[in-house]
Amino acid sequence: MSRNQVKLLAIIAMTIDHAALVFVAPESLLYYAMRLVGRLTAPIMAFMLVEGFHYTRSRPKYLLRLLAFALISQPFYFRMVFGRAPETALEYFTNWNVMFSLAVALLSLIIIMGSSLPLMPRMMLLAGCISLAQFGDWSYLIPVWAIIFYVFRESPKKQVVAFAVTSIVMETIIFLPQYESFGAFSFGTI
Repeated sequence: MSRNQVKLLAIIAMTIDHAALVFVAPESLLYYAMRLVGRLTAPIMAFMLVEGFHYTRSRPKYLLRLLAFALISQPFYFRMVFGRAPETALEYFTNWNVMFSLAVALLSLIIIMGSSLPLMPRMMLLAGCISLAQFGDWSYLIPVWAIIFYVFRESPKKQVVAFAVTSIVMETIIFLPQYESFGAFSFGTI
């Protein structure tokens, strides 16, 4: 598939996912099917972010564009996901949309690849940066996926294996504790 076809696939999957959130009754089979299709979006976005990181002429401008779009879309994201206005500023600023997660991922790549700092300070800065992802949609997954996609960029087979293993382990660690049972975790119900 070409880059544009991959982007189109992500847009279609995201639209289906968001349509389920807004228009379909939760806990219906259609809702789960549409949300499942939507799960394609975040990994594709992380992958395309890495491609953008590789080819962009200005990584700082790329980061600023992501942050600008994240700020513009935040009120709409909050309203769509929570169905209401935020009750506090803390609630608003600790529930970031996916564009913030992508910005954290991009900043992580900049720290890894573009920094002239020695290894230990760079790794500490990277850990601090990735810790910000806990406030974003998809949590730590997007920056970790982006790092995997970048590190294994020249080896698609290693990319797939690292992506799959990391996804299974991290999703279980991050999301399973939020649910009453494994069944509820598997189908996204609380």
